[in-house]
Amino acid sequence: MLVVGSAVGGAYAYHHYRDADWERRYDEYQRQLQGKLTESEKQMQALNTELGTARAQLVTQATLDQKYESLLTARDADFEKFRREHALALKSISDSVFKLQQREHGGTETAREVPPPPAQPGEQPTTPPAHPVISYDFTDPEGRVQLKDPNIWVQGDEDLQLTQRFRVEGTVLQQTNGSLMTERVQLQEVVADGAGKYRELAAASLVDANFTYANAPEDAPPAGMKWGPSLMATMGSSFTSESLLRFGASARVVKLGPVGLAGGLSSNFQSLEGSGGDAFVTYTPSIRGRELGLVLGGGVHLPLGGTQRVRPNLTLSFVVY
Repeated sequence: MLVVGSAVGGAYAYHHYRDADWERRYDEYQRQLQGKLTESEKQMQALNTELGTARAQLVTQATLDQKYESLLTARDADFEKFRREHALALKSISDSVFKLQQREHGGTETAREVPPPPAQPGEQPTTPPAHPVISYDFTDPEGRVQLKDPNIWVQGDEDLQLTQRFRVEGTVLQQTNGSLMTERVQLQEVVADGAGKYRELAAASLVDANFTYANAPEDAPPAGMKWGPSLMATMGSSFTSESLLRFGASARVVKLGPVGLAGGLSSNFQSLEGSGGDAFVTYTPSIRGRELGLVLGGGVHLPLGGTQRVRPNLTLSFVVY
């Protein structure tokens, strides 16, 4: 009855703690999803052109997917093929407008008179133009802007060529205790400075930006190996001992899926032989993907006294935290 009662109590306490934490995070997510934000949260989601933060909006994954589908065009076909081949999930959409205003000083310019082509034999000489043909070329100091005008007296024959490089910096931030996120975007024009480095020429100012994202709380912890203590109350037995049960505390230090490693101390409160350290492998059962608060284990017990220094040991532990 003691074992059964402790098992039920441990499972209830574990699920009560876990469910309470999940419900708190889910309620917070629902509040923010409905747009019921605090004043601080409204400031975080608002457009701030001075700081470069976008106008942010939390939506469901279904709404985000629908918005993304509506924005797709023919030029996105190759990217969509890549996304589906690699099973990439959509997490956010950003749309930003910048204004870049610059003024150039210096540069290289050339103006020269272009002589008329010589008349061919047998051709009548042409009437000389009212103005001599003058061509004009300009290149800025960085080689980004090249203007060519074959004849400054003729409108429409100018050729302007721009070769620019831009650096786009994006930073996505998330609340520590919430689902709200925001994005900061920056745009700078740069020029190659040798050895793979770039020098900034001008920074664009943010005019407008939108950042739409889905960020529902996760129901389960991420998979993979987890380090860090998980505290447990433990009952152990070596069967051949003079006392059937020992009681103590232990800590699971590493966990991979349902299997882990733990160590602790236990005692039957009767003798040094019935007291000592425990080292054991753990197994955490689950029901429908949800872990119970019970942990089964098998390993060794290391008595503080007695002739047998190592005893086989089976444990039943209850997760406390």
